[in-house]
Amino acid sequence: MAGTALYTYNPIQPNQIRLVKFVQDGDHICAVLETFSFEEPLPVYRSISYTWASDGGRPQKNFKIEIDKRQLPVLNTLQPFFQALRSRNMLFDGKWWWIDSICIDQANLEERAQQVGHMDVIYRQAESVIAWLGEASSDSELAIDFIKLLDKTSRRKLSVAELRATLQQDHYRTHWKALTNFLSRRWWSRIWSVQEFVLAPSVTFWCGMRNVSRVAVCRSIGIADKCTSTGIKETLAFTHANNRRRAWGLYKASRKPGASLSFSLLALAAYFCCMDASDDRDRLYGVMALATDRSMLEIDYSLRTEEVYTRFTRSFITHYKSLDIICFASTYTPPSGSIRPSWVPDWQKRNPVVIPSMTSQSSKSHVGNLRSPRHLDIDPSVYYSACKNKEAVYAFEGSALQVRGVVVDTIDGLAGSRQFEMVQSSEWNSTQSSCCSSFPCSTTAILESVCRSLTFDRFDRFLRYPMPTADFFRDFIRLLNRIITASKESVPRELLYWFQCTRSLQIHGRSFEDILHDSFQADDNSSGPAPNVDESQHKTFFGRFFDTVVRLSFRLMVSRSGRIGMVVEKAIKGDLVCVLYGCSIPVVLRKSSDGGSYTLIGECYFDGCMDGSLLDQVGLEESTFVLL
Repeated sequence: MAGTALYTYNPIQPNQIRLVKFVQDGDHICAVLETFSFEEPLPVYRSISYTWASDGGRPQKNFKIEIDKRQLPVLNTLQPFFQALRSRNMLFDGKWWWIDSICIDQANLEERAQQVGHMDVIYRQAESVIAWLGEASSDSELAIDFIKLLDKTSRRKLSVAELRATLQQDHYRTHWKALTNFLSRRWWSRIWSVQEFVLAPSVTFWCGMRNVSRVAVCRSIGIADKCTSTGIKETLAFTHANNRRRAWGLYKASRKPGASLSFSLLALAAYFCCMDASDDRDRLYGVMALATDRSMLEIDYSLRTEEVYTRFTRSFITHYKSLDIICFASTYTPPSGSIRPSWVPDWQKRNPVVIPSMTSQSSKSHVGNLRSPRHLDIDPSVYYSACKNKEAVYAFEGSALQVRGVVVDTIDGLAGSRQFEMVQSSEWNSTQSSCCSSFPCSTTAILESVCRSLTFDRFDRFLRYPMPTADFFRDFIRLLNRIITASKESVPRELLYWFQCTRSLQIHGRSFEDILHDSFQADDNSSGPAPNVDESQHKTFFGRFFDTVVRLSFRLMVSRSGRIGMVVEKAIKGDLVCVLYGCSIPVVLRKSSDGGSYTLIGECYFDGCMDGSLLDQVGLEESTFVLL
């Protein structure tokens, strides 16, 4: 190279962008870096979506290009990409490129924030985007060939049974493994690549010297989603890839004339925050270009991560007059010892459960999700609306959130779980029984309440349909009958373990096991054909049980008044079940030792009370809660 001095960026205005063009100087790569205005037509340019570091490593810049006779250190991961461009005669073809690590002065936090705010325009206007997955591996060619085969197969409109009969044969075992490895490349777990994948008008995946289109990749993922016995659906790699596919599908639908679909920043954070980000603030900033409500949060790299997360939560509450966002703190919990408020979701949470929480029920556009538009509309009768759609009454005081609502009950007994022992209910007496006369106390009524609680009283994972009481209750009773009668070989170990943790729990003065025995003696239908126990089939009793108890780790709870529900694992005896105005789901709060404040423990299913009927209960007093 001509010189040893390092290149220094000239400042650009907020409405400007840099583009780079490569020129050859012997074996060296020289570049021209020019500034353009968004207020004028931009030249045709390509972009690259890539990772800044190799697997398991940190970004390194041991490779240099020359700009204006000065050296600019470039990420090591770009060197093989430049070699691939050179091999295809595309490196020096005179085209402009937008490459984030080159075109943004990463050391300038103000410029970095401004350019991140332009990401939607940058990727939408790119002629094409190349998703660089890295150099070829021993099975990457097989993976790409298989993707193209699955793409062709998807166009044949075969039934699910026909797809499985063909593609789940042993012959394709190595193909599915190759596809899993393809989807396990680091690019798929990088948070910035989500919006790059979704926004660009054209995306082509490059792996070594082979390439395949975004359309083909998405169709192959769709086929994989139907092939349940290949092993790929159980991988985190598939989850990351499938969420991208869903996001792209929803984005395309939202761009159609007359469409009113939205991408909420809350939903994007919930789906993608578990991905890799070298800066934890980017777990929000890295998906903001997709969000239709991104005006709620200003990109500011001068703020600490905790400040960014708190600011987002406050902005959501203010913008929507809703407290639903605080329910996400049930899953996205701050680590032990954290000073972050309990009501602020921690988007640094790694590998969170991907099962929707109750507050992300379909048709709540302010919360949002990645479901297909045809799955968004639901019957208003199945909405969870514990607060009866009352707007939030709130105030912010430093790190505290002051809200209004009512205490509706107190947790008394708790079933055991993987992490916690059972906590026995207090002794039941006739006074309690009369106080809870609105709650049926018969054996069948109690067991039906338990069954509804274990499924959140909904038929499906997305909470769109009411639980089919007769079918689910029959399966629930038949599975438990097999446990009681020692026919355990047909009972999933997860349900068997749950029973062992619950059998002694007192409900209305009787153990759960005794209640079951009484039911079996009175019911001739407690035995019969074995129910469906495939946890991947979420429209079954066991599938819903698996989501609630195993994936979400909720525990069965009995309240002081005898009501039954489900609470997060860390709830304890004496915690309060509350309905807060502006929050569609009941929550569990823990009163501080001095009585002046509360800690949010998490969202709560409280059987028979998810529709707001609790607010009509006589004797409830409105209270102010200061959440810390």
